[in-house]
Amino acid sequence: MTRTERLLTLLQALRKKRTPVTALTLANEFEVSERTIYRDIQTLIAQGAMISGEGGVGYILRDDFFLPPLAFDREEASAIMLGLRFVLCRGDPLQIAAAESARGKLTAAAPERFTATDEISSPLLVGPLNSVRIQALTAVRDCLKTECKLAIEYIDADGSRSRRTTWPVAIGWFDHCEMLAAWCESRSAFRHFRVDRLIAVQKIDERPPISRSRLIARYKEVEQGIAL
Repeated sequence: MTRTERLLTLLQALRKKRTPVTALTLANEFEVSERTIYRDIQTLIAQGAMISGEGGVGYILRDDFFLPPLAFDREEASAIMLGLRFVLCRGDPLQIAAAESARGKLTAAAPERFTATDEISSPLLVGPLNSVRIQALTAVRDCLKTECKLAIEYIDADGSRSRRTTWPVAIGWFDHCEMLAAWCESRSAFRHFRVDRLIAVQKIDERPPISRSRLIARYKEVEQGIAL
């Protein structure tokens, strides 16, 4: 990690903190010396970051100069946090990291309208996602981003197993499961696969013969009323 990257990451870490954090804690988090943290804090202050505190007491970011003021009311903030909780509980590692970052920005930009107490006491909850589904979702999203084929081993509702080569179209999140929409080569048709029934997934470094945009267009023609 370069010093510039560390400074930006340090600022992001301070943004997420609602109470002062000591240089020792930050040093352990970034695996550097306390002296390095002291220097980095002074550099950020010199660049305009509103950081209050001192060595041995702790530091806190008083005013995040990178973010404009947000005008969320309590219901809007709750709606956003519900979406972030959903990703934190049911997303893959990259999505979870992005949601953590977004949550830190939200609470920093609107500290009076949305507090840690509001978040903890909110009745809006999302159930957890098990590790098998996380691995499957990670592989599916990777194929969606790179437009590669995906080999799957699937078990249907009757317990029958099959191996398929698919062209992923999208992931759908439902109340109790996630669904992979994909073109199935063996069936020569679009099919839907429950992620919790994917026994094995493997990215194939080969692209489908048509682009994902055309694949989505064809999927929409077949599955009327589905928005992607």
